[in-house]
Amino acid sequence: MKRLNNITITLLLLLLSGQSYAGKAPYADTVIINGQVITADSNDPNQITIAEAVAIQGDKIMAVGSNTEIQALIADWTEVIDAKGLSVTPGYIDTHNHIYETSTGFPWVVNYIPDLLEVRVGGANPEEMAQNALNAIRARASQIPEGKWIRINMRPPQIAVPIMNGNILNRARLDEVAPNHPTYVTTRGGTILNTKAQQEFAHYYGNELPDDYWMVDADRGWSGEYTDFGRCSSLDLIGMQDQETYNKYIQGYFEVMQANAQIGVTTYKSHIQCEAGFSATNHMDRNDMMPIRMAWDHRWLQPFSNSIKESYRRIGDFLGHGSDMFFSTGSSVGGIDAGGVGWCTAMVAKNEEIKKREQCPPAPEGVELNAWKGRSVEDGSIAVNRGRRTEHLVTLAELAAEGRISNIPGWHSAGDGATEIMMKTYRAHMSDERIRMLRTTSDHCHSVTPEEIEIATRTGHTFSCDATEVPTQVIKEGYGEEYLTWNAPVASMMNAGVNAVISQFGIESELRESAFEDGVMWMTRKINGETWGVPEEAIPDRMTLMLMMTRRAAYPIWKENALGSIEPGKFADIVILSGDYMSTPVEDLDQLTSVLTLIGGKVAHEMPALRGNTLHFSTDTAEWTFDMQTPTELWRWTEPPQIPPFLNGANGY
Repeated sequence: MKRLNNITITLLLLLLSGQSYAGKAPYADTVIINGQVITADSNDPNQITIAEAVAIQGDKIMAVGSNTEIQALIADWTEVIDAKGLSVTPGYIDTHNHIYETSTGFPWVVNYIPDLLEVRVGGANPEEMAQNALNAIRARASQIPEGKWIRINMRPPQIAVPIMNGNILNRARLDEVAPNHPTYVTTRGGTILNTKAQQEFAHYYGNELPDDYWMVDADRGWSGEYTDFGRCSSLDLIGMQDQETYNKYIQGYFEVMQANAQIGVTTYKSHIQCEAGFSATNHMDRNDMMPIRMAWDHRWLQPFSNSIKESYRRIGDFLGHGSDMFFSTGSSVGGIDAGGVGWCTAMVAKNEEIKKREQCPPAPEGVELNAWKGRSVEDGSIAVNRGRRTEHLVTLAELAAEGRISNIPGWHSAGDGATEIMMKTYRAHMSDERIRMLRTTSDHCHSVTPEEIEIATRTGHTFSCDATEVPTQVIKEGYGEEYLTWNAPVASMMNAGVNAVISQFGIESELRESAFEDGVMWMTRKINGETWGVPEEAIPDRMTLMLMMTRRAAYPIWKENALGSIEPGKFADIVILSGDYMSTPVEDLDQLTSVLTLIGGKVAHEMPALRGNTLHFSTDTAEWTFDMQTPTELWRWTEPPQIPPFLNGANGY
């Protein structure tokens, strides 16, 4: 790595002449001094500049340099933040995180809206788990008024999926125990809905659930989908049931985004699957209430609609539309396969029952796929109801080939088969050069083959990977340890020149104290002391980890010129950590967290370590602390933020 000793003569001349900031004095509004500024100004981890200080003008970085150089930019009005030797980094970009939806599961948000409660049940075997689910439904039905939702989540999926495959639970059994409550039971890989739930979805979206939504038929009530029902019942059907409830959902969603800012996450990316999530985010954005930035891709055509091809052919180019805080990255199919045991893979399973759990959609006509060899609709090894995903995939590839859309962003592809169908469908319609222009991305990378890494080098594909022990467990139990080399092979990706980033390290379905909790797992390749994947695929060093969370993550969201590093002209999204990122032992990186988070030059979070000030939202009590011991003009919030009621806040917009 290199150390910055002098700001370039060119930059100084521009600053002193005022040419680069027409109409503004050549002084900073804010400076950070005495820091270990890890700029992430190069894709090469060995060439990253380490500076001492940063100057900010407005919402952008003005200059980076030594203390002496930056102090020359201080005027009487400049606010000076002494970093006291702590590490200063770019804000972290979580490239796959469903905050808009998972915020409904946090305890204080459920306290706001008790209808959001989802009961989790387990069991030693399918029969026991099914009985526990029925008992839970019966108990909830006795506790809540008729017409309120009962939502049951069965885990782990290895035991839950056979309940669905084996017809142990079905629509009729759910109707028996809760005929007057919309009810579902779900797991990663599928959902069973009772009659009332099916009616509620049909009423809300204005059409019956399409026939191809069901693994068998509506009488079984069993769909291979699970995120559609979980997300859209919580947001659209429960969250938007009345104005007061929706306002509470928006408030809870706002607070979970704030919690992410408090660990240093300044941008997150997600597809938006249900309309309430988009409306809530847009409402906050137009009222200047977004705690962090959101990059979003369009997915709400997919759930519950028969008009896939017609609708997508009418959409046009969404890429870049929006504001600096809420902007589009295009249109997405969402999920090609399911997660956990419901993925799609070319791995040879230990028995036929293992392969029957997989959810591979029908292959596009004329596209040869390795993971589809030996599969057929007749033997159930192809999930016909996932043909909707194939139709999405082909339609979007056709539109991109015609030049009618400019991007197809991240897709859920847990298994290598899902990644394969995505990549080879693109190549069936477009040249590698055209695909490279689209900056395609796939999420999760739980199973990626060497062939797919090679295709990624040719097409500029990005893998957005998350750390989890589940794929390792599934591979060991169902396929064989020889396939562990396919599990999140990020070192192989980077060695091949492929852009690999990490995701879901922010606060999503669980609270976190540090954005580096997953980073420790990636660098040690251990979760709870157990190796996941193979050690050879660990992230090699802490600077590479930092790049994967910042600079490299800005590329797939089309913001590499605005986010991801501490360089002049980019947004001042900056985190001051609680310690020294460069010398803290790898195993202890998860002890580092933000003591100050700047987003666009404004302080979104501050702890007393630097100035004695506290700007903090407690996820334990859902209360705010504002304690300004030293004067500041930088705080984003100076009192508990009050979001205007939905749509009322659009008056005069």
